[in-house]
Amino acid sequence: MDRRTYLAIGAATVLAGCTELGGPGEPDTSDERADDGGTEPSDETPDDDENSEDGDEEGDSEDEEEFPELVGTFDDFEDLEEWWEWQDIGTLEADSSRASLGSQSALLTSSADSRGQVRVRRELEEPIDVREVAPGLDLATDTDSGVVRIQLQDADAHYVEYSQGFAGGTSLTRHNFGITRIRGEPDLSKVVVLQVIRWFGDDTEGRQWVDNFHFVPRPTQGTVLLQFHGGYETHYTEALPRLEDAELPATAFVPTARLRENEAAEGDRLTREQVDDLAAAGWTIGAQSANGQPLDGVDPNALEDAVVDPIDWLAEAGYGDGTRVFAYPGSTYTDESVELVRDNYDLAFAGRSRSQGYAGNPHLCSMAETPDPDDAADLLEWTAEWGGITAIPFYELDGESALEALEETVRALEEYLEAGELEVITPAEMAEKYVYE
Repeated sequence: MDRRTYLAIGAATVLAGCTELGGPGEPDTSDERADDGGTEPSDETPDDDENSEDGDEEGDSEDEEEFPELVGTFDDFEDLEEWWEWQDIGTLEADSSRASLGSQSALLTSSADSRGQVRVRRELEEPIDVREVAPGLDLATDTDSGVVRIQLQDADAHYVEYSQGFAGGTSLTRHNFGITRIRGEPDLSKVVVLQVIRWFGDDTEGRQWVDNFHFVPRPTQGTVLLQFHGGYETHYTEALPRLEDAELPATAFVPTARLRENEAAEGDRLTREQVDDLAAAGWTIGAQSANGQPLDGVDPNALEDAVVDPIDWLAEAGYGDGTRVFAYPGSTYTDESVELVRDNYDLAFAGRSRSQGYAGNPHLCSMAETPDPDDAADLLEWTAEWGGITAIPFYELDGESALEALEETVRALEEYLEAGELEVITPAEMAEKYVYE
Protein backbone atom coordinates (compact mmCIF):
# COMPACT_ATOMS: atom_id res chain seq x y z
CA MET A 1 0.00 0.00 0.00
CA ASP A 2 1.60 3.26 -1.15
CA ARG A 3 -0.08 5.73 1.16
CA ARG A 4 1.59 9.08 0.44
CA THR A 5 -0.23 11.36 2.76
CA TYR A 6 1.12 14.80 3.47
CA LEU A 7 1.12 15.97 7.07
CA ALA A 8 2.12 19.30 8.58
CA ILE A 9 1.64 21.27 11.82
CA GLY A 10 -0.56 24.28 12.56
CA ALA A 11 -1.93 26.37 15.67
CA ALA A 12 -1.16 10.00 27.69
CA THR A 13 -2.91 0.89 33.74
CA VAL A 14 -5.91 -0.34 33.85
CA LEU A 15 -7.77 0.83 36.92
CA ALA A 16 -8.47 -1.35 39.84
CA GLY A 17 -10.39 0.23 42.66
CA CYS A 18 -8.85 3.72 42.98
CA THR A 19 -6.31 4.45 40.26
CA GLU A 20 -4.52 7.78 40.12
CA LEU A 21 -2.45 8.43 37.07
CA GLY A 22 -1.29 11.93 36.21
CA GLY A 23 -0.75 12.76 32.57
CA PRO A 24 2.65 13.72 31.21
CA GLY A 25 4.01 16.67 33.10
CA GLU A 26 0.94 16.78 35.36
CA PRO A 27 0.90 16.63 39.15
CA ASP A 28 -1.17 14.10 41.04
CA THR A 29 -4.14 16.05 42.29
CA SER A 30 -4.89 13.78 45.20
CA ASP A 31 -4.61 14.86 48.83
CA GLU A 32 -0.83 14.65 48.62
CA ARG A 33 1.48 17.46 47.52
CA ALA A 34 1.43 17.83 43.76
CA ASP A 35 4.51 17.80 41.56
CA ASP A 36 4.09 21.49 40.79
CA GLY A 37 3.77 22.43 44.41
CA GLY A 38 0.07 22.56 45.24
CA THR A 39 -1.91 20.65 47.84
CA GLU A 40 -5.38 19.60 46.87
CA PRO A 41 -8.32 18.85 49.15
CA SER A 42 -9.94 15.42 48.91
CA ASP A 43 -13.51 16.27 47.95
CA GLU A 44 -13.78 17.20 44.30
CA THR A 45 -16.48 17.83 41.82
CA PRO A 46 -16.56 17.63 38.01
CA ASP A 47 -17.89 20.03 35.47
CA ASP A 48 -19.82 19.54 32.28
CA ASP A 49 -20.21 21.17 28.97
CA GLU A 50 -21.21 20.29 25.51
CA ASN A 51 -18.86 20.73 22.61
CA SER A 52 -19.41 23.34 20.02
CA GLU A 53 -16.95 25.36 18.04
CA ASP A 54 -17.85 28.80 16.85
CA GLY A 55 -21.14 28.34 18.69
CA ASP A 56 -22.31 25.55 16.37
CA GLU A 57 -24.05 22.85 18.37
CA GLU A 58 -24.65 20.55 15.44
CA GLY A 59 -21.92 18.11 14.36
CA ASP A 60 -20.87 17.60 10.77
CA SER A 61 -20.71 13.93 9.91
CA GLU A 62 -20.49 12.71 6.35
CA ASP A 63 -21.78 9.36 7.56
CA GLU A 64 -24.64 11.13 9.34
CA GLU A 65 -23.49 9.55 12.56
CA GLU A 66 -25.77 10.21 15.50
CA PHE A 67 -23.86 11.70 18.40
CA PRO A 68 -24.97 11.79 22.04
CA GLU A 69 -27.37 14.59 22.85
CA LEU A 70 -24.82 16.07 25.26
CA VAL A 71 -22.41 16.94 22.43
CA GLY A 72 -22.03 20.69 21.98
CA THR A 73 -21.57 23.70 24.23
CA PHE A 74 -22.68 22.92 27.77
CA ASP A 75 -21.82 26.20 29.50
CA ASP A 76 -20.75 29.47 27.91
CA PHE A 77 -19.99 31.12 31.28
CA GLU A 78 -22.42 33.96 30.61
CA ASP A 79 -23.96 33.26 34.02
CA LEU A 80 -21.49 32.37 36.79
CA GLU A 81 -24.07 32.00 39.58
CA GLU A 82 -24.00 28.19 39.30
CA TRP A 83 -20.21 28.11 39.63
CA TRP A 84 -18.36 28.65 42.89
CA GLU A 85 -14.86 28.41 44.35
CA TRP A 86 -14.23 25.09 46.03
CA GLN A 87 -13.15 25.62 49.65
CA ASP A 88 -12.29 29.23 48.78
CA ILE A 89 -9.33 28.06 46.72
CA GLY A 90 -8.75 30.93 44.33
CA THR A 91 -11.31 33.35 42.98
CA LEU A 92 -13.81 33.31 40.13
CA GLU A 93 -15.08 36.35 38.25
CA ALA A 94 -16.41 37.32 34.84
CA ASP A 95 -14.10 39.00 32.38
CA SER A 96 -15.71 40.83 29.49
CA SER A 97 -12.35 41.66 27.92
CA ARG A 98 -11.91 38.06 26.69
CA ALA A 99 -14.54 35.75 25.28
CA SER A 100 -14.76 33.02 22.67
CA LEU A 101 -18.53 32.66 23.10
CA GLY A 102 -20.94 35.34 24.21
CA SER A 103 -19.84 38.48 26.00
CA GLN A 104 -17.46 37.17 28.67
CA SER A 105 -15.22 34.38 29.88
CA ALA A 106 -14.59 33.08 33.40
CA LEU A 107 -11.37 34.31 35.02
CA LEU A 108 -9.86 31.99 37.64
CA THR A 109 -7.20 33.63 39.82
CA SER A 110 -4.84 32.01 42.32
CA SER A 111 -2.89 33.73 45.07
CA ALA A 112 -0.41 32.85 47.79
CA ASP A 113 -3.38 32.31 50.11
CA SER A 114 -4.89 29.76 47.71
CA ARG A 115 -1.74 27.62 47.73
CA GLY A 116 -0.93 28.29 44.11
CA GLN A 117 -4.10 26.80 42.68
CA VAL A 118 -7.65 27.63 41.76
CA ARG A 119 -10.63 25.33 41.39
CA VAL A 120 -14.24 26.02 40.62
CA ARG A 121 -17.21 23.68 40.49
CA ARG A 122 -20.78 23.43 39.39
CA GLU A 123 -23.36 21.08 40.88
CA LEU A 124 -25.96 19.91 38.38
CA GLU A 125 -29.67 19.76 39.11
CA GLU A 126 -29.98 16.60 37.00
CA PRO A 127 -27.25 13.98 36.37
CA ILE A 128 -25.73 13.70 32.93
CA ASP A 129 -24.39 10.65 31.07
CA VAL A 130 -20.80 11.16 29.92
CA ARG A 131 -19.94 7.59 28.90
CA GLU A 132 -19.66 8.43 25.22
CA VAL A 133 -18.36 12.01 25.38
CA ALA A 134 -15.27 13.92 26.44
CA PRO A 135 -15.21 17.46 27.90
CA GLY A 136 -13.21 20.39 26.62
CA LEU A 137 -12.58 24.06 27.26
CA ASP A 138 -11.30 27.16 25.54
CA LEU A 139 -8.17 28.19 27.46
CA ALA A 140 -5.85 31.16 27.90
CA THR A 141 -3.33 32.12 30.57
CA ASP A 142 -0.77 34.82 31.22
CA THR A 143 1.78 32.32 32.55
CA ASP A 144 4.28 30.60 30.26
CA SER A 145 2.30 27.36 30.01
CA GLY A 146 -0.03 25.27 32.11
CA VAL A 147 -2.15 22.20 32.70
CA VAL A 148 -5.90 22.43 33.27
CA ARG A 149 -7.98 19.56 34.65
CA ILE A 150 -11.67 18.85 34.28
CA GLN A 151 -13.22 16.44 36.76
CA LEU A 152 -16.58 14.78 36.12
CA GLN A 153 -17.87 13.43 39.44
CA ASP A 154 -20.72 11.18 40.52
CA ALA A 155 -22.81 11.41 43.71
CA ASP A 156 -20.20 9.39 45.69
CA ALA A 157 -17.43 11.86 44.79
CA HIS A 158 -15.80 9.32 42.47
CA TYR A 159 -14.59 10.94 39.27
CA VAL A 160 -12.90 10.74 35.92
CA GLU A 161 -10.34 13.46 35.29
CA TYR A 162 -9.52 14.90 31.90
CA SER A 163 -6.52 17.16 31.43
CA GLN A 164 -4.47 19.02 28.87
CA GLY A 165 -1.23 20.98 28.77
CA PHE A 166 -1.22 24.15 26.72
CA ALA A 167 0.97 27.09 25.74
CA GLY A 168 0.86 30.38 27.60
CA GLY A 169 0.52 33.83 26.16
CA THR A 170 -2.09 32.84 23.60
CA SER A 171 -5.67 33.95 23.08
CA LEU A 172 -8.66 31.84 24.12
CA THR A 173 -8.31 28.67 22.08
CA ARG A 174 -10.25 25.42 22.08
CA HIS A 175 -8.31 22.47 23.48
CA ASN A 176 -8.83 18.72 23.32
CA PHE A 177 -8.76 17.00 26.72
CA GLY A 178 -7.87 13.36 27.44
CA ILE A 179 -8.47 10.97 30.35
CA THR A 180 -5.46 10.97 32.65
CA ARG A 181 -6.80 9.93 36.07
CA ILE A 182 -9.63 7.99 37.71
CA ARG A 183 -10.63 8.19 41.36
CA GLY A 184 -12.67 5.29 42.71
CA GLU A 185 -15.28 3.69 40.48
CA PRO A 186 -17.19 6.60 38.98
CA ASP A 187 -20.66 6.04 37.56
CA LEU A 188 -20.24 7.95 34.34
CA SER A 189 -23.91 7.58 33.51
CA LYS A 190 -24.80 9.82 36.46
CA VAL A 191 -22.36 12.68 36.73
CA VAL A 192 -23.59 15.41 39.07
CA VAL A 193 -20.59 17.70 39.55
CA LEU A 194 -18.22 19.49 37.19
CA GLN A 195 -14.92 20.84 38.43
CA VAL A 196 -12.20 22.87 36.70
CA ILE A 197 -8.73 23.01 38.29
CA ARG A 198 -5.57 24.93 37.48
CA TRP A 199 -2.30 24.48 39.41
CA PHE A 200 0.32 27.21 39.32
CA GLY A 201 2.73 25.96 42.00
CA ASP A 202 3.37 26.76 45.67
CA ASP A 203 2.39 30.28 46.64
CA THR A 204 2.22 31.26 42.97
CA GLU A 205 -0.15 33.87 41.73
CA GLY A 206 -1.67 33.33 38.31
CA ARG A 207 -4.67 33.87 36.10
CA GLN A 208 -6.52 31.32 33.99
CA TRP A 209 -9.29 32.17 31.54
CA VAL A 210 -11.81 29.50 30.53
CA ASP A 211 -14.77 29.64 28.18
CA ASN A 212 -17.01 27.31 26.17
CA PHE A 213 -17.27 24.26 28.41
CA HIS A 214 -18.26 21.69 25.82
CA PHE A 215 -18.49 18.00 25.03
CA VAL A 216 -17.28 16.14 21.96
CA PRO A 217 -17.98 12.52 21.06
CA ARG A 218 -15.52 10.00 22.46
CA PRO A 219 -14.67 6.73 20.67
CA THR A 220 -15.46 3.89 23.05
CA GLN A 221 -13.08 1.73 20.99
CA GLY A 222 -9.51 2.54 21.96
CA THR A 223 -7.74 4.11 18.99
CA VAL A 224 -3.98 4.56 18.50
CA LEU A 225 -1.71 6.54 16.17
CA LEU A 226 2.01 5.75 15.95
CA GLN A 227 4.20 8.78 15.28
CA PHE A 228 7.92 9.33 14.70
CA HIS A 229 9.11 12.90 15.16
CA GLY A 230 12.26 14.66 14.01
CA GLY A 231 13.10 12.84 10.79
CA TYR A 232 15.83 10.66 12.32
CA GLU A 233 17.53 7.94 10.31
CA THR A 234 16.72 5.43 13.05
CA HIS A 235 13.07 5.75 12.07
CA TYR A 236 14.08 4.04 8.83
CA THR A 237 16.70 1.61 10.15
CA GLU A 238 14.99 0.59 13.41
CA ALA A 239 11.30 1.47 13.33
CA LEU A 240 10.40 0.59 9.75
CA PRO A 241 11.37 -3.12 9.90
CA ARG A 242 9.63 -3.63 13.23
CA LEU A 243 6.41 -2.00 12.06
CA GLU A 244 6.52 -3.75 8.68
CA ASP A 245 6.71 -7.13 10.41
CA ALA A 246 3.66 -6.21 12.47
CA GLU A 247 1.86 -4.56 9.52
CA LEU A 248 1.32 -1.36 11.48
CA PRO A 249 0.86 2.09 9.89
CA ALA A 250 2.84 5.06 11.16
CA THR A 251 3.58 8.72 10.49
CA ALA A 252 6.98 10.36 10.07
CA PHE A 253 7.00 14.07 10.92
CA VAL A 254 10.08 15.44 9.18
CA PRO A 255 11.88 18.81 9.39
CA THR A 256 12.29 19.12 5.65
CA ALA A 257 15.26 21.51 5.69
CA ARG A 258 17.30 19.06 7.80
CA LEU A 259 16.95 15.98 5.61
CA ARG A 260 20.13 14.68 3.96
CA GLU A 261 20.54 14.40 0.23
CA ASN A 262 22.12 10.93 0.51
CA GLU A 263 23.75 8.55 2.98
CA ALA A 264 27.18 10.03 2.33
CA ALA A 265 26.06 13.32 3.85
CA GLU A 266 26.90 13.82 7.51
CA GLY A 267 24.17 13.82 10.12
CA ASP A 268 21.60 11.63 11.82
CA ARG A 269 18.54 12.58 9.78
CA LEU A 270 16.70 10.69 7.09
CA THR A 271 17.77 10.89 3.48
CA ARG A 272 15.33 11.79 0.77
CA GLU A 273 15.47 8.20 -0.54
CA GLN A 274 14.70 6.82 2.91
CA VAL A 275 11.66 9.08 3.14
CA ASP A 276 10.57 7.65 -0.23
CA ASP A 277 10.94 4.14 1.19
CA LEU A 278 8.87 5.01 4.26
CA ALA A 279 6.12 6.39 2.03
CA ALA A 280 6.25 3.32 -0.22
CA ALA A 281 5.85 1.15 2.90
CA GLY A 282 2.59 2.92 3.70
CA TRP A 283 3.85 5.55 6.15
CA THR A 284 2.26 8.97 6.18
CA ILE A 285 4.83 11.71 5.59
CA GLY A 286 4.05 14.76 7.66
CA ALA A 287 5.89 17.96 8.46
CA GLN A 288 7.41 19.90 11.31
CA SER A 289 8.80 23.39 11.10
CA ALA A 290 11.38 23.41 8.32
CA ASN A 291 14.39 23.28 10.67
CA GLY A 292 12.62 21.47 13.51
CA GLN A 293 12.77 24.58 15.69
CA PRO A 294 10.02 25.14 18.30
CA LEU A 295 7.71 27.75 16.84
CA ASP A 296 7.70 30.00 19.89
CA GLY A 297 11.39 30.64 19.23
CA VAL A 298 11.22 31.38 15.50
CA ASP A 299 11.82 34.97 14.38
CA PRO A 300 8.38 36.42 13.56
CA ASN A 301 9.67 37.44 10.13
CA ALA A 302 10.65 33.82 9.40
CA LEU A 303 7.62 32.14 10.94
CA GLU A 304 5.56 31.83 7.78
CA ASP A 305 8.44 30.23 5.88
CA ALA A 306 9.08 27.80 8.76
CA VAL A 307 5.49 26.60 8.70
CA VAL A 308 4.58 26.85 5.01
CA ASP A 309 7.81 25.94 3.17
CA PRO A 310 7.52 22.23 4.07
CA ILE A 311 4.30 22.09 2.05
CA ASP A 312 6.10 22.93 -1.17
CA TRP A 313 8.95 20.52 -0.42
CA LEU A 314 6.62 17.62 0.30
CA ALA A 315 4.50 18.39 -2.74
CA GLU A 316 7.54 18.43 -5.00
CA ALA A 317 8.70 15.14 -3.46
CA GLY A 318 5.35 13.54 -4.24
CA TYR A 319 3.69 13.67 -0.83
CA GLY A 320 1.37 16.58 -1.49
CA ASP A 321 -1.85 14.63 -2.02
CA GLY A 322 -4.32 13.83 0.72
CA THR A 323 -4.36 15.01 4.30
CA ARG A 324 -1.78 17.58 5.33
CA VAL A 325 -0.51 16.91 8.84
CA PHE A 326 1.83 18.88 11.08
CA ALA A 327 3.53 18.28 14.45
CA TYR A 328 4.60 21.22 16.61
CA PRO A 329 8.21 20.70 17.75
CA GLY A 330 8.25 20.53 21.53
CA SER A 331 4.45 20.99 21.54
CA THR A 332 5.05 24.74 21.61
CA TYR A 333 3.15 27.29 19.58
CA THR A 334 1.95 30.88 19.39
CA ASP A 335 -1.26 32.45 18.15
CA GLU A 336 0.45 33.31 14.90
CA SER A 337 1.85 29.82 14.32
CA VAL A 338 -1.47 28.15 15.07
CA GLU A 339 -3.17 30.44 12.59
CA LEU A 340 -0.62 29.53 9.91
CA VAL A 341 -1.07 25.85 10.62
CA ARG A 342 -4.84 26.21 10.52
CA ASP A 343 -4.64 27.91 7.14
CA ASN A 344 -2.31 25.34 5.60
CA TYR A 345 -2.82 21.96 7.28
CA ASP A 346 -5.73 19.65 7.97
CA LEU A 347 -4.49 18.17 11.24
CA ALA A 348 -1.76 19.10 13.74
CA PHE A 349 -0.42 17.59 16.97
CA ALA A 350 0.74 19.14 20.26
CA GLY A 351 -0.29 18.92 23.90
CA ARG A 352 0.24 16.21 26.49
CA SER A 353 -2.61 13.84 27.10
CA ARG A 354 -3.94 10.41 26.19
CA SER A 355 -7.38 9.02 25.36
CA GLN A 356 -8.73 12.26 23.93
CA GLY A 357 -12.15 12.45 22.34
CA TYR A 358 -12.93 13.60 18.84
CA ALA A 359 -10.78 16.56 17.84
CA GLY A 360 -12.81 19.65 18.65
CA ASN A 361 -9.73 21.56 17.51
CA PRO A 362 -8.05 19.47 14.79
CA HIS A 363 -5.02 21.79 14.79
CA LEU A 364 -4.14 21.02 18.42
CA CYS A 365 -4.67 17.26 18.55
CA SER A 366 -3.09 15.71 21.61
CA MET A 367 -0.14 13.36 22.00
CA ALA A 368 0.87 11.15 24.90
CA GLU A 369 4.35 11.22 26.36
CA THR A 370 6.85 8.83 24.78
CA PRO A 371 6.55 5.67 26.89
CA ASP A 372 9.39 4.01 28.75
CA PRO A 373 9.68 0.25 28.21
CA ASP A 374 7.82 -0.39 31.48
CA ASP A 375 5.07 2.10 30.60
CA ALA A 376 4.27 1.10 27.02
CA ALA A 377 1.93 -1.77 27.87
CA ASP A 378 0.21 0.31 30.57
CA LEU A 379 -0.43 3.14 28.10
CA LEU A 380 -2.09 0.76 25.65
CA GLU A 381 -4.00 -1.01 28.43
CA TRP A 382 -5.33 2.38 29.55
CA THR A 383 -6.46 3.22 26.03
CA ALA A 384 -8.13 -0.16 25.59
CA GLU A 385 -9.91 0.21 28.93
CA TRP A 386 -11.08 3.80 28.62
CA GLY A 387 -11.28 4.31 24.88
CA GLY A 388 -10.51 7.55 23.12
CA ILE A 389 -7.63 8.40 20.82
CA THR A 390 -4.00 8.10 21.93
CA ALA A 391 -1.20 9.35 19.68
CA ILE A 392 2.11 7.78 20.76
CA PRO A 393 5.20 9.78 19.73
CA PHE A 394 8.73 8.43 19.37
CA TYR A 395 11.82 10.51 18.74
CA GLU A 396 15.36 9.39 17.96
CA LEU A 397 15.73 5.67 18.62
CA ASP A 398 19.31 6.05 19.76
CA GLY A 399 19.55 3.78 22.76
CA GLU A 400 18.49 0.46 24.25
CA SER A 401 15.66 1.98 26.26
CA ALA A 402 14.10 3.70 23.26
CA LEU A 403 14.20 0.52 21.19
CA GLU A 404 12.77 -1.55 24.05
CA ALA A 405 9.91 0.92 24.41
CA LEU A 406 9.13 0.68 20.69
CA GLU A 407 9.34 -3.12 20.72
CA GLU A 408 7.07 -3.34 23.76
CA THR A 409 4.59 -1.00 22.13
CA VAL A 410 4.52 -3.10 18.96
CA ARG A 411 4.23 -6.37 20.91
CA ALA A 412 1.36 -5.15 23.09
CA LEU A 413 -0.40 -3.55 20.12
CA GLU A 414 -0.37 -6.84 18.23
CA GLU A 415 -2.06 -8.54 21.18
CA TYR A 416 -4.75 -5.88 21.51
CA LEU A 417 -5.36 -5.84 17.77
CA GLU A 418 -5.78 -9.60 17.67
CA ALA A 419 -8.24 -9.39 20.56
CA GLY A 420 -10.14 -6.58 18.81
CA GLU A 421 -9.60 -4.24 21.76
CA LEU A 422 -7.67 -1.51 19.91
CA GLU A 423 -7.38 -0.15 16.41
CA VAL A 424 -4.47 1.68 14.79
CA ILE A 425 -5.33 4.51 12.42
CA THR A 426 -3.57 7.03 10.19
CA PRO A 427 -3.89 10.81 10.44
CA ALA A 428 -6.02 10.78 7.29
CA GLU A 429 -8.43 8.39 8.98
CA MET A 430 -8.51 10.57 12.07
CA ALA A 431 -9.26 13.64 9.96
CA GLU A 432 -12.05 11.79 8.19
CA LYS A 433 -13.68 10.04 11.15
CA TYR A 434 -12.72 11.75 14.41
CA VAL A 435 -13.01 15.51 13.98
CA TYR A 436 -15.96 17.40 15.48
CA GLU A 437 -15.85 21.16 15.05
